[in-house]
Amino acid sequence: MAVTGAGGRVRIRCVPEPLSLLCRVPPLLFVVVVLGLGCEAPEPPATPPPPPDAPPRALTYAVERYDYTFDLTTREARSRLWLDVKEQDEGEGCLSIPAPEGVTGVRWQGGAPTRMRTAEGRLELCGWYEGGPLFLDSQYVVPEATHLSTQVGFSRRPVVGGDFSYLLGWLESCDLFGPCDDAPARLARFTFDVKHASGEVVLCPGRLSRRDETHTRCELLETPAPTYSSFMVASLPAWKRTRLVDSDVALVELYEAPGGLLGPALDAAVMEDFLRWMIARFGPLPYGRELRVASAPTEWLGMEHPANILLRDNLPLLPKDYANMTLHTWMHEVVHQWAGNRTTLASAQDYPWKESVAEYLTYVYEDEHRDGEAASTLAYWDRLARTTSYYLRPADEPAPPFISFVNDIYGSGPMILLLQLESLLGRAPVLAALQSFLAEPGARSIEDLRAALEGASGVSLQRYFETWVDGEGEPDWPFFQVEWREEDALSLTVTQKTTTGTVYPCVVELELQGEAPEQRQRVTVSYGLEPVSATVQTTVPLPPWTVRRVAVDPRSRVVNRRSAGLLREPALIQRRL
Repeated sequence: MAVTGAGGRVRIRCVPEPLSLLCRVPPLLFVVVVLGLGCEAPEPPATPPPPPDAPPRALTYAVERYDYTFDLTTREARSRLWLDVKEQDEGEGCLSIPAPEGVTGVRWQGGAPTRMRTAEGRLELCGWYEGGPLFLDSQYVVPEATHLSTQVGFSRRPVVGGDFSYLLGWLESCDLFGPCDDAPARLARFTFDVKHASGEVVLCPGRLSRRDETHTRCELLETPAPTYSSFMVASLPAWKRTRLVDSDVALVELYEAPGGLLGPALDAAVMEDFLRWMIARFGPLPYGRELRVASAPTEWLGMEHPANILLRDNLPLLPKDYANMTLHTWMHEVVHQWAGNRTTLASAQDYPWKESVAEYLTYVYEDEHRDGEAASTLAYWDRLARTTSYYLRPADEPAPPFISFVNDIYGSGPMILLLQLESLLGRAPVLAALQSFLAEPGARSIEDLRAALEGASGVSLQRYFETWVDGEGEPDWPFFQVEWREEDALSLTVTQKTTTGTVYPCVVELELQGEAPEQRQRVTVSYGLEPVSATVQTTVPLPPWTVRRVAVDPRSRVVNRRSAGLLREPALIQRRL
C-alpha cells in the first residue's frame, strides 16, 4: 500500500495479493477477482472505492516498438515491447498478447507482474499502471523449427560456404519468437541487435550497422512496418557484397556467395530504371535509400522485408513461368516495400490485394519497358487463375486452409482486382487508384481498394466485386461460346456459360483467324459493368479473308474456362509464401 497527499487530498493505492488464476473474457480480456486487500485509509477518499470484487482494467494498447536481441548461436532472444496504452488513469491493469509457451523473465515496467500466466498461445499479465508508455521485457529460446510446410520460424540450412540461418516471420506468426501482436494490420518500429560468430554476414530490417565482428544492429525507427515481414534475421558466412545501383534514387547491394547465379541475371540498369519508375509514382523507398538483395536457399521465389529482399538462389534455372524469372521476382518484391510493408493488410483475408498489386505493377512496367515480357506474365496468370479453387473473398464454411488460400491467388488476384478493370476502366484510372491506395502508411482492405478504384474511375464496382471477388466453393468462372455469320458484315454472338447462371462484368477480346498464319484480326466485345444478358452481339466489317476460327481471350486478359467447365486443368506447382 502507498499513501500520498497533494493539495489536502489523500490518494491511496492498494496493491492486491497475486491470484493463482486469470480468467479470460472475450475478446481476450481478463476478469480478476480481487481478494484480501487489507488497505486502510487515514480519511475517506474523494472518490468512493470500487467494490471489493471489481476486476482490474483490461488495458487497451498498441505495441509501438519492439527492441529485439537475438543470439544466432544459442537462439536466445530478449525483447522489450513499448506499449501505447489508451487508459490514462493509474491503477492495476491487465493485458493479453500472443506469445509462445516457454517465455521467461517477464517484467512489467522493470518489475514483476502482479499476476501472469501463458495459456492458449497468449501471455496474460497484470501490473500497476501509472499512465504513459508501458514496457514489457521477456526472454525466450527460439526453437530451431519451421511451420506450415514453409521456412517460417528459425532454420539453418547447410550450403556451400557455411550454414544459411534464417529467422522468418509471416502473417500472424511473429509470436513464434516472443511476445508479439501478430495482427496483420499492426505497424510498429523495431530495433534488432544480433549476436553472432565472427565471420557471419548478417542482414536484418532497416538501417544496418556492424558494431564489431560479432554484433550487427538494425534500426527501423522512421517509417513503421508490419510485424509479418519485419521479424527477419538472415545470415550466411559466404555472402559477399556487390554494389549494383548507386544513384540519386537508391543504393542497391547484392549479397551473394562467389559463383552465385543472381548477379549475372540482374541487370543493374533495368533495376535502377524500375526504381525510378516506382518512385515517380509512389514516392521514395519507404525504408531508406539502401536496399539489400540477398541470394539464399529459400523455398519460395522471393520474400519482402523492409529494406531487404531475399531471392531464391537458383531462380535463373527455374522453368520460365515469367519471361525473366529473376528480374520479375525482384521487381515484385520491390513493389512490396510500398504495397504490403508501408501500406499493409487490414486482415489476413486481405492477402490477395498485396500480391495482386505487386504482380500488376510489375506487369505494367514490363508492358511499357520490356518488349514481349508482359505476354508471358499474362499467360502465367491466366493458367493459374483457371485452376484456382477459391474466390478472392471465400465465404466457404469452414474457411479454406489459409496456406492453400494464399497460394491460390497469384493468378486470379491480379487479373480480377486490376487487369480486368484496366480493360473496363482504362489503365490510367487503375494506376491513379493505386497511387491513392498506397499514398499513406496504414492498413488497407480489399474493400478499400475497391473504394480507391471507384474514386478514380467515378463508377460503381459493386456488381463487379459481387460476382468476381465474393463467392463460395469452386469459382464458377465463365466459358465463352462464340458464333459468327458472314453476310455484308461479320456478325458475332458471344454467350457466357456458367453453372450458376452468373453473368460476369467484363471485356472479352476475340481473335478472328483465317487459313494463313498472318490472317488475324482482333475484336473486342464488352459486357460492361452492369450486364443485362449473358449474350452480346456485335457487327464488324468483313475481313478480306474467310474466318475459319475465333479464339477467345488470345492475350489472356480475362479469367475464363477453356472448356465448358466439365474438366479441370491440373493446378501448377507453386512456390510462394
